[in-house]
Amino acid sequence: MQDKNYDSFFDEKTTEVTPEEQLVTMIDEAEKAPVKELQTGEMASGTVQSIGKEFVFVDVGLRNEAVIRRLEMMDANGTVTVQIGDTIDAFVVSTENDEIVLSKTLSGRKAKTKELIEAMERKAPIDGKVTGINKGGFNVTIMGRKAFCPFSHIDLKHVDNPNKFLSQVLPFVITRVEGRGRNIVLSRLPLLEKELSRRFDELEKCAENKKVIKGTVSKVSRFGVFVNLGDIEGLVHISEVSWDRAENLKQSFQSGQEIECIVLGVERKEPLRNSKISLSIRMVGENPWDTVAEKLAVGTSVSGTITRLTKFGAFVQLLPGIEGLIHLSEMSWSRKVRHPSDVVKTGDSVKVNILAVDEKKRSVSCSLKDIADNPWNAVADKYPIGSKVKGTVTGKTRYGYFVDLDEEITGLLVNDNIGKNKKGDINKGSTVEVEIEEIDTENQRISLSCGLEKVEIKSAGKTGDTKKGSVRKPTSEFGAMLLDAMKKKK
Repeated sequence: MQDKNYDSFFDEKTTEVTPEEQLVTMIDEAEKAPVKELQTGEMASGTVQSIGKEFVFVDVGLRNEAVIRRLEMMDANGTVTVQIGDTIDAFVVSTENDEIVLSKTLSGRKAKTKELIEAMERKAPIDGKVTGINKGGFNVTIMGRKAFCPFSHIDLKHVDNPNKFLSQVLPFVITRVEGRGRNIVLSRLPLLEKELSRRFDELEKCAENKKVIKGTVSKVSRFGVFVNLGDIEGLVHISEVSWDRAENLKQSFQSGQEIECIVLGVERKEPLRNSKISLSIRMVGENPWDTVAEKLAVGTSVSGTITRLTKFGAFVQLLPGIEGLIHLSEMSWSRKVRHPSDVVKTGDSVKVNILAVDEKKRSVSCSLKDIADNPWNAVADKYPIGSKVKGTVTGKTRYGYFVDLDEEITGLLVNDNIGKNKKGDINKGSTVEVEIEEIDTENQRISLSCGLEKVEIKSAGKTGDTKKGSVRKPTSEFGAMLLDAMKKKK
């Protein structure tokens, strides 16, 4: 028994389609297809169908072929530069009477005022040839007419050399048509900013992907390096040049030098040509802060080089791209340090202890004094309480004087601890004999006295032992009477 599907197949009548019938079908389908329209000033793309003596015929996907003058397809030697089957792009000059006329420069014929206005309203890009320079801008031939482009509208950047645009064929948009086409004003800015927006989109994607791009140094300033990215310019701020501290950029970069960089961001502004592109050279390499904790452990000692001094401390380079700070309080055990230059200078090789590492803040705290022995550990043995020693007065405050007992130990002589007969002898820079009154090793403080008379005070303890202390001998009559009263009470 035969399959029903096969039965129906054999029952169908097979007929052979003739070439004439195929042609009719194609014509019917073409007539039913939606009609594509081309506007004056629009860029059209098509395939060369034939080359005549005066015109080249181009298939642009419409019922009628478009034509372009053969002269526009010839080189300087008179040789036609296209062949049948080649694809060309050209501007639509006219669509009147279903005749589509194309032109590579839109200067093949003198355009009508209506066509100029249409092109202006559509902001169509039209090729024009710069033919001369006048006081305010450029003379341009466009669509067979004379036009004018101001200096400020020929390029996004300031034009230093207008002559470089002479004889160039460039795309323009018409911004004003007056006097029936006798006064035509052009601008390239809308086209350039449209392209600029597209380039910004590309650069923003590069920033997202941290893609390394190439550029050429165009200018070096004290605050950064300007980089030409082809048609636009970006800035590498001095802080993004290197992980190390950059000083004189002109020693490292020259105009024309090719570099690699990463886009940090695009700051778009209005007008678009005032936008800013931030770049980084240092981000191309490895970030040393990613591994700083592994290389600089807290409590370890590291050798480095002093790179710069500030009023609050000294910076020391510990690793390539990594600087640490030695705070003023960590410079020396001595209280005499008023400025880092009292201890170190730029270029010195030093050994420091690592106190803290903060990867987020990108900071390393160091100590220079921890490397040396703490002199305060032995100060009680060197300067026993009650002993007398000579020192130098190095400073004065409203409550007393600072006295250096040696290069590292400074004591405080308060005004109340100075005898009347000694007050006139104490001045900054003078040498005085002082007595050690009190030592606070933990807070690194020594209390001093000078020229005071001492009396012994005894107080009975629970077991009858006596405890000794020292006080200033009162100088007033009332004070003497009070002291006598205290003695009688005991």
